[in-house]
Amino acid sequence: MSIPKKIHWCWLSGAPLPENLRKCVHSWQRLMPDYETVCWDMQRFDIHSVKFVEDACAARKWAFAADYIRLHALYAEGGIYLDSDVRVFRRFDKFLRHAAFSGIEHHRGIKSWTENEPFASSYNAIQAAVIGAEKGNPWIGKCMEYYRETAFKLKSDGTVDVEISPDVLARYAAGYGFQHDIHFDTLQELAGNIVIYPQRVFATAYTGATLRSYALHLCDGSWYRKTGQPEPWWIKWDRILCSNSRFFAMLHDKRHRWLKKLPGRFPEKQVL
Repeated sequence: MSIPKKIHWCWLSGAPLPENLRKCVHSWQRLMPDYETVCWDMQRFDIHSVKFVEDACAARKWAFAADYIRLHALYAEGGIYLDSDVRVFRRFDKFLRHAAFSGIEHHRGIKSWTENEPFASSYNAIQAAVIGAEKGNPWIGKCMEYYRETAFKLKSDGTVDVEISPDVLARYAAGYGFQHDIHFDTLQELAGNIVIYPQRVFATAYTGATLRSYALHLCDGSWYRKTGQPEPWWIKWDRILCSNSRFFAMLHDKRHRWLKKLPGRFPEKQVL
């Protein structure tokens, strides 16, 4: 069995897709035209079939509803799930041989994975914006069970008191050998042919992409803000600068290649 050439994504609000997200979806279709693209909306998925999803949609917290729907799509059909704000740079063919795959999402914060484990100042979670799996993958199935057994909690100020999906994915991947306390640039090959790639393979706007990155999650981040709260300007500008890191890396690479074609023009510095 292998992961099918199918890309799943969610759009539940029914609102027109913004231009920046249309560009992201176009990047998938341009680079991987032979992959089927499946949009999960309220016509394709019965939001009343799972209480967590129903309550999240009632609160118009679409990202949290999508946390379960992405798992359902992968478990029921297999393929690759991408958040709508993921820009793709390279084809995903090399990842299809795995039973499941994703990438590290390194968090700098306070986390305790078990009651007996000391708190850590930083830890590795698993990227939820880019994740692939074969149909019926047991790791994905265990994560689905969490949402079926968990209540969606909305606070009075409009924020959500629910564990974020990268932490859920990482907790259940620990049973397959995932390590949350090693360097985030370490490839983790888990039991069951589950592979978690270093952070820069599927980059985020907060880490920046490189020429070796396959995709970049632009991190719209609407899930963590209060209802109706605009994005702080400093976070917006930080994301813009970081998301352009791959462009600057490309310019640097082209400059380096150009200089190498000019022997004698820029001689090596002599050491006296």
